[in-house]
Amino acid sequence: MSDNQIRKALEGILKKSLIKERVSKRDKKLDALLTVLFFLGLILLIWEIFIFRRTMIELKIPLLIWSIPGIFLTPLLYNKFNKIDGMKAHWILHYVAHTCMTGAFLLFGFMASNYYFADNQTINKRFEIIKKGSLCGSKGHREERQPYAEIDYYGFEKQLVFTYSETEKIDSSKYVNLAVRKGFWGFDILERYDAE
Repeated sequence: MSDNQIRKALEGILKKSLIKERVSKRDKKLDALLTVLFFLGLILLIWEIFIFRRTMIELKIPLLIWSIPGIFLTPLLYNKFNKIDGMKAHWILHYVAHTCMTGAFLLFGFMASNYYFADNQTINKRFEIIKKGSLCGSKGHREERQPYAEIDYYGFEKQLVFTYSETEKIDSSKYVNLAVRKGFWGFDILERYDAE
């Protein structure tokens, strides 16, 4: 079998199991709006990942904010969504849509307000490194691995990523010094950090 035949077979299986049949004439304007909101939600989610790396917060909190709206909105708006796109889709597709739209907007609002409305006063803190490792470098520079240090930040592990040029310094370090600001919602914002 060629790659093209395999791809067509998989597409057929997905269409049969995830999208069942046409239920009504679709509303093109609302369908286009939902598509725009879906992709805008994905962009905000990527932006939020950069904010997350600078925020001292447990991973489970953003994951809950991101995923819970889909649990409630999927059964509530299932028939409405089917009428908008004109197809009777599997509930998993609806859950993904609600998570990538409503969940991403709520999560970005929460994380961005904590980050951008943080206090101006910085506080210096020192933590012992509990684990070290390295991440793959960017495309074309895979051998330039980025070192990271993990610390126990008041009950949860936080990974701090350094540049390739700091590899030797991280290998010999036992502590990291952080300069943090208090976030709007109480989660510290990482201003800068260094290893010693």
